[in-house]
Amino acid sequence: MAPTSYSYSRLPRDEFPENLGDRKLPVWVGILLGLLVVGLSVAVGVLAAKANSPACKDGLRAEQECRNITHLLEQELTQAQEVLRGTEAQAATCNQTVDTLKISLKEKAGGHKQLELVQKLQEEIKTLNQLLQKKSAELEQLRKDNEALVFGKGPPNAKSPPNAKGPTNSGISLSLSLATVLLPLSLLAL
Repeated sequence: MAPTSYSYSRLPRDEFPENLGDRKLPVWVGILLGLLVVGLSVAVGVLAAKANSPACKDGLRAEQECRNITHLLEQELTQAQEVLRGTEAQAATCNQTVDTLKISLKEKAGGHKQLELVQKLQEEIKTLNQLLQKKSAELEQLRKDNEALVFGKGPPNAKSPPNAKGPTNSGISLSLSLATVLLPLSLLAL
């Protein structure tokens, strides 16, 4: 491999200066930059004067007051909404309590009617028991009369049948006890 050589063409010295500090800016660029600096300074001064003017300061104060009032109103609105939610919850609880009380009152009214009905039925049972006892006594008297007639007509030396020991109250007392037990049970079933 052969060595390669690089060759550069050199520019003339006046086309590629080594020191740029020797060059001066054109005058018109300097004037333009000066006018730009003066214009910006005037604009900043005008803006500063307007920003420090009493009207601008009053506007800033008014804007800050509006922000403060808006923030305060937002807080009050939030509190009012929380109170409203609490009140709505209390109203719902009260409505539920009223409904429960209405149901309870209806049940008590129904219970009062049932109590009156039970008292009425107990009075009827008492009346029927008295009537049953009266009829049982009449039936017993009729049996005694019947037995006296049957045994009284027979021959004088005739004895009563061996089973007949006189009238028995077991049938009557059994029917009375059944009536006394079954009637209250039927009332409880109502």
